[in-house]
Amino acid sequence: MESEPLAANSSLTSRSEPELEQQTSSTVAGSQSNRSVPRSCYGCHRKKVRCDKKEPCLSCTRAGKPCAYPPPGPRIRRPKKTIMADMASRISDLERSVGKATSRDEETSVPVPTTPVSESSDTISLAQPAASVPSSGNLSKRSRDDILVQKGSSSQYFNEILLSRVIEEERNIESILTTPQAESPHPLTSPFNALGILSAASLSQVPSSFHPPTPLAVRLWNIYVHNVEGCIGLKLLHLPTDEKKVYSVIDDPTKASFENLTLCFAVYFASTVSLEDGQEAQGILGQDKHALLLSFKVGLEQAFAHGDFLDCPTLTGLHALAIYLSALRVHNRGKGIWILNGLAIRIAQSLGLHRDGKRLGLPPFQSEIRRRLWWHLLSRDGRAGEDYGLEHTNGLTLVSDVGLPLNVDDTDLYPEMEALPVPKRSWTAMTFSLINIDLTKSMQRLAAAAAASSPSSPPREDVRARVIEETKARVEEWLESCNPIIPQHRMTLFCSRFLLRKLDFITRLQWLLLRHAGPGADFATEENLSEALAILEPRLYSEDGLLTQFAWARKAYPQYHVALYVLWHLCVKPEGPNVDRAWEEVEVLFSHELWDESSIRLGSKSAVLAALKAKAVSVREKTQRLRSPAKNAGHSDCNSGLVSGEDPSGGGDLPVYLLGDMGSDGLDFNMGGDEWPNWATLVQGFQPDGPDVLWH
Repeated sequence: MESEPLAANSSLTSRSEPELEQQTSSTVAGSQSNRSVPRSCYGCHRKKVRCDKKEPCLSCTRAGKPCAYPPPGPRIRRPKKTIMADMASRISDLERSVGKATSRDEETSVPVPTTPVSESSDTISLAQPAASVPSSGNLSKRSRDDILVQKGSSSQYFNEILLSRVIEEERNIESILTTPQAESPHPLTSPFNALGILSAASLSQVPSSFHPPTPLAVRLWNIYVHNVEGCIGLKLLHLPTDEKKVYSVIDDPTKASFENLTLCFAVYFASTVSLEDGQEAQGILGQDKHALLLSFKVGLEQAFAHGDFLDCPTLTGLHALAIYLSALRVHNRGKGIWILNGLAIRIAQSLGLHRDGKRLGLPPFQSEIRRRLWWHLLSRDGRAGEDYGLEHTNGLTLVSDVGLPLNVDDTDLYPEMEALPVPKRSWTAMTFSLINIDLTKSMQRLAAAAAASSPSSPPREDVRARVIEETKARVEEWLESCNPIIPQHRMTLFCSRFLLRKLDFITRLQWLLLRHAGPGADFATEENLSEALAILEPRLYSEDGLLTQFAWARKAYPQYHVALYVLWHLCVKPEGPNVDRAWEEVEVLFSHELWDESSIRLGSKSAVLAALKAKAVSVREKTQRLRSPAKNAGHSDCNSGLVSGEDPSGGGDLPVYLLGDMGSDGLDFNMGGDEWPNWATLVQGFQPDGPDVLWH
């Protein structure tokens, strides 16, 4: 019998609204006009407006519509089955719409077969989403430049477009990276491994025991102020107050707090790194530079461990970590540095640095010091695209509500101040840091704009050019007050214009790749190569006597992006008026700036550059063989498909860009296996078998 009311309700709900209105009208008409009407009329209920419950109601009277009320009694609810059926129907319609859209996308794209990777596999493959990463012949269809290099259960991810396109265009990359394990020697562990920050406290290693003698400590503090503070955007400390902390530690290291010890060890480490190897370092330090660096490293790590820094972080300890990570890059540019910078950002958030101190009610002095540290960490994080092929388009740089530091000198700030001073228009120790922050924000703006583009709506060059011009105007305004006679001013002028020029050049190439199907004739041009060499060749740090003290900074930040383009250009066009200059620059880069103790094992970017260099050497040697009249006169070359010395177009010069089976865009890395040199160097960069590998 319980089904009868439900059936009645179902029958009632199946009637049309006019029928209900007609039935209800007769019932209402016979009722008393002064009765209480608890529910809205049908017209107001349908229009979702308030009903005054009169007969007729004001809304229906104004609309000239008949006013009808529901019958007395409980409300008639729609059965839940009807609601669920309606939801299921809507979901089904949505699934059909999505399926149709997916089918249309698949019809307009070229699928890329991916190699299945087993968990127990010892090979490396390129795992690319078929829908988003089509073949190199149809690059314009891709929505993102994601590349995942896998080896067993380990993987390496890239999404920076220059590096991604290099790996994708290199069709032999998969076979190169699948060299058997036995062919690759076990890599050595760098003594400057960044994992030591996570060390456990050792009772036998008291942090103060690693403190240097007083004369050396004082000397290293002065070197830090002279060589490091403010260099490469590293203006972190407030010298008048932090100097007191340093000298209190120097006076009696055994009574110093762990956070002050970490700051001192970071300062000593950075100062020692800034010294040139050889007689200068030996004369100042009085002992082996390498051994002293390791001593400071262990002292800092143990001071962090004994102070339980991860669970009880302090602002002073975070300053020490930021200084240490910036200086450590000279000896270790592995991904661990970037990961630890992320750890530093998380620690900063735990201390509230991601919120402006003024909003938190902090004193003006504290707020200003916190701003310096927060923006330094964000600026360092922005290097990931160049260092590791990881472009951050959703970083904190653009969304942070923390105010920028002021362009003031340390002498303008003191802890007891009640209000911050007015920013100066002249050069200060903060000027270069502010310029560096501005350049980082512009880089993030361009990266976000590029990520928001699509094949149907590629990024516009005028948008990029406008951002660059606006940035250049701001930077030049900062530089107007610089006096090039003063070393710090000259360093600001040289580095700022260098970084601005590089930002313009690299983003132009990146956006060019996003707008076109592949890097063709307008990419590998002599103009681009000349511009790249003009960026790389000046080495004023070592050539200018006033800038010698800052020469160490160039080792910390090698120019991966520009070097990548130069090597790529040499692979595509091994001949040209600037090729000899390019090869000279390549040799200098690989002998000094692109090498460090961790580059082969942890520096995946370095491994790709090593592979490109080997490829460029192979292409160059092949071109020289083709042009050698003694060897190839009158003989056909089966690899190139051309007769040596002949130009099929009728000209006098051999079109070197036609070497091999070239694609329609003039760029092809698909050379025969016998043309490749030993790829052990590249493979070592992707071996995850050592105990200290930092990528998973």
